[in-house]
Amino acid sequence: MFSSKYSCLFAVCPLLMLGCRTHDATDVRGALAGAAAALEGSDAARLFPYIDERARFALASTVKSRADARRLIESDYPEAERPAALAALGEAAEAQSATELFARRCTEPCLSALAAQVGAPVTQTAVNAELRVTTSRGGTLHMFAGQDGRYGIVWNTAATMAERAQASRDLTQIRENAAIYRKRRDLGPK
Repeated sequence: MFSSKYSCLFAVCPLLMLGCRTHDATDVRGALAGAAAALEGSDAARLFPYIDERARFALASTVKSRADARRLIESDYPEAERPAALAALGEAAEAQSATELFARRCTEPCLSALAAQVGAPVTQTAVNAELRVTTSRGGTLHMFAGQDGRYGIVWNTAATMAERAQASRDLTQIRENAAIYRKRRDLGPK
């Protein structure tokens, strides 16, 4: 027969697998179940796939633009100008991924506020491109179905999209500045 070591393994493994389970977000109930599981563990990184696709993509684009800008500043800006230029990029320049940036921004107060609202869907009403969902906890959330058919909780979508646009504009300016600084450096001192 099995030793107690193996019987414990058979008892614990299914429980561990449930904690790591991903939820099918192709319907509102699945998306909210995934969000609830992440919120139960106060895990912003696990919550990230269950936020609105528009916000996820905007955060990813912002992180990429800021990383590209950081590289240009570090390689082409004069040393005296680098600290201020890098500081102007903000925390998005320090994040390695959109998930990390989201986790930096959706800290305990954000997670707690969402946890107080997320529950099983009770009603759903279409409002423009979103669904207004009331939950069993009495919360009202807006959900958005992305191009991939997955639902996500609308989270600072307008702000993240505006930030993405600003990061893109800033990157364009930083590219132009970097090109000028390279030309000056290539010409050498006069």
